[in-house]
Amino acid sequence: MTDPERQGGQPRAKPERQIDDVAALLRKLTGQLVQSGTMSELFGAGFRTLCEVLPIDVAVAVAIEQNLYLSISTRPGLQALVNDALMERMRRALENRLSLSFASTDVVVRSETRDLPENGEVASLPHELSAVLEVENRTAGLLMVFRAVPEFSRDDESLLDIFSAHLALHSGNLRARERIMQLAETDDLTGIANKRHFRRRLSYEMDRARVYNLPLTLLLLDIDEFKQINDTHGHTMGDVVLSEFCGTINDSLRQPDFFARFGGDEFALILPHTGVAGACSAADRILAQVRDLVIFTDEAQVRCSVSIGIAEFRPDDTTPEEFVRRADLRLYDSKRLGKDRYTA
Repeated sequence: MTDPERQGGQPRAKPERQIDDVAALLRKLTGQLVQSGTMSELFGAGFRTLCEVLPIDVAVAVAIEQNLYLSISTRPGLQALVNDALMERMRRALENRLSLSFASTDVVVRSETRDLPENGEVASLPHELSAVLEVENRTAGLLMVFRAVPEFSRDDESLLDIFSAHLALHSGNLRARERIMQLAETDDLTGIANKRHFRRRLSYEMDRARVYNLPLTLLLLDIDEFKQINDTHGHTMGDVVLSEFCGTINDSLRQPDFFARFGGDEFALILPHTGVAGACSAADRILAQVRDLVIFTDEAQVRCSVSIGIAEFRPDDTTPEEFVRRADLRLYDSKRLGKDRYTA
């Protein structure tokens, strides 16, 4: 005779207990997730909370974007189990759940933490469970959890589905906040950072240069005779020149460089890990690229040049304003000496 409290040889969770688990999970998740500032923090906090009601050894969040971005959480000491075999199981789960092939897609680990609760030694992870992450009515990724024992039950599957839906809600909210922040910090016309964003980034880079004794240079750039371009060809063409100018500069930048519109036809370029010699090389390259920039109209060809002022960070630069002022003085020297040049 079958015990009504058992199913498949395993004790079956009582409905009351399952309801309590779900309620506790949602309460804790809401408190934890609203404090997350990035997707990696969101997944990490979520998995730690999930582990309180659904014991797991390894958890993986897969974001389906240009690459497969992974956020991984494990119990301490289990990082060796996050290996190629586990990644292959993840790919198979993606293909089975989404009916898409990810065999040739690069896998990028964005974050890896070892802060799930300790639970003894584990030699393998034979059991897995997955749930699709749906954000704003689209498939955004996959959540996968692994453990050594016991097998996952139907109740565990339901709990992970509820967790995934709740995590997706907070993920959508986080993405909305990121979009709002991006709009607040982006120049409408050119699409690059605005002056507000520049000030915050410059302060950050100055602190970093001071603490770690790293080189840092700042370039201020001003398009020469921009008022004449506007007066001759109209403000619409002036806007085109600004946009094309920014595209030209962006094509020459490294990943850590930071380019911003400082105001009107004036721009700022922060070069981390770069001394004066490197900044002068960058300025030479920018001058040449801008000279080669040609914008065609129905009646004429519009060309422009740029003047540049270069300042190197000094430990006695106590404020970003002092740093900017020195670069601005060098920019003034470039204008005074004939434009289309840099001064360091």
